[in-house]
Amino acid sequence: MRTEENTSPVKEPAAASKNGASSQNQKFKVSQPEKNKPSGFQNTLRQVGLSALFLVIGMLVILLALYLPNASKLKEAQSELERLVPIETQYLDLQGSYNQVQAQVVVYKLMSNASLLKVALVDNDSTRISQYLTYIEEDLKQMQINAFPELPASLLTQFEKVKTSVSSDRLTAIDELQKFYNDLLLLSDNLK
Repeated sequence: MRTEENTSPVKEPAAASKNGASSQNQKFKVSQPEKNKPSGFQNTLRQVGLSALFLVIGMLVILLALYLPNASKLKEAQSELERLVPIETQYLDLQGSYNQVQAQVVVYKLMSNASLLKVALVDNDSTRISQYLTYIEEDLKQMQINAFPELPASLLTQFEKVKTSVSSDRLTAIDELQKFYNDLLLLSDNLK
């Protein structure tokens, strides 16, 4: 039997190249710098950076979830407020006009009752006199005039003079009632 050795020239150079390559790789491995492991400061810095990134992402989520819907609601509320401001101004003007008309109504009612009291004093009708005295006194106590806040008290004092003189001297009561009526007339002119 014949044994042949398998010696091929190709294998030898491959083997030689392997040995040569491995010796060159060893040379390169030695010449390559070793990778440094990150230091503790770099790890901390990386963690702080990631924390800051997640913080910014969280803030953006909060901004999108909470602020933007509320911002649109705020804009709607502001536009509604802008619409209501002129209405409120108009309401306040109308309320002032209403209070003035209310005061005029009370003054005209007082003038009417004072005229009827004068007729009752001339006729010497005690029932009607006491009725109109009561009506005038109640109206004076309820009277509120924002333009002249001290005036109802003044008119009530003047009316007390009429009331006290009714039982003692009707002519004096009629004169005091005329002064009271003139003050009411002046007040009605001032309320216009």
